[in-house]
Amino acid sequence: MPGLLRRLLTAGAVLPPIVLAVYAGPVGLSLVLALLAIWGAREMARLARTRGCETTFWLPAAGAVLLIASHGRLIHLGLPAALVLITVAAMAVELFRRKGSMLGGFPFAVVASIYLGLLPAHLLGFYRLGRTEGMSPWPVYCALILIWTCDTAAYLVGSRFGRHRLWPRVSPSKSWEGSVAGVVASIVVAVFLGFRIPGLPLYGRVGAGFLVGVFAQIGDLGESLMKREAAMKDSGRFFPGHGGVLDRLDSVILAVPVLYYWLLWIVRTKG
Repeated sequence: MPGLLRRLLTAGAVLPPIVLAVYAGPVGLSLVLALLAIWGAREMARLARTRGCETTFWLPAAGAVLLIASHGRLIHLGLPAALVLITVAAMAVELFRRKGSMLGGFPFAVVASIYLGLLPAHLLGFYRLGRTEGMSPWPVYCALILIWTCDTAAYLVGSRFGRHRLWPRVSPSKSWEGSVAGVVASIVVAVFLGFRIPGLPLYGRVGAGFLVGVFAQIGDLGESLMKREAAMKDSGRFFPGHGGVLDRLDSVILAVPVLYYWLLWIVRTKG
């Protein structure tokens, strides 16, 4: 209970600024994403140094901020770009697993910039899926609600009823029971919210919830793998009770691009 209470208090303090930033539009959300990317770059550099890879954080931080600032052009590259990003993310995991590999210097900056900048910047694309002239914040809220629902359901069910470990070597606390609960919860919420996108069919909503439930947890496990290889429990202490910036962005980073391209495909197909 003390740990849960601390998580709730932190969430209560963090949510209002995020809600206001999303409501302010792309500029406000871009500013928040840029600040989180800068701090996340510090955490990634620290993880890399524990693996014997000497590197700095300012280059990936600058690259991530530039990618966030130029989101309007980059995210229109389409599905091929998403496939390339997933490939690069897989390469990043492999690099982290090899001590003294090419992770230092420029390769680290490229991978970290994409991970912290271009992937979460897809969240800005949800403004274009809004109801009023492509600037409604509602789809952005829905995307975040879906991801947080998955995380919360997986945490609560897993901590109470979890018996079968999902991937003990990487994350001993995660269970199959919690994982399934996260997917189911995100599907239910996706069907209920509907994203307020005109003409979004039921299969589009169910697919959105399923993809978020799956890829949010894959992103979480990927970040857990990086921490496990670095022999660290949390990436930092930015959020009391929640860990560092990477610990909070891990689900968003991978789920957001997948969800964005899924909904974009649905909207264009129906159009």
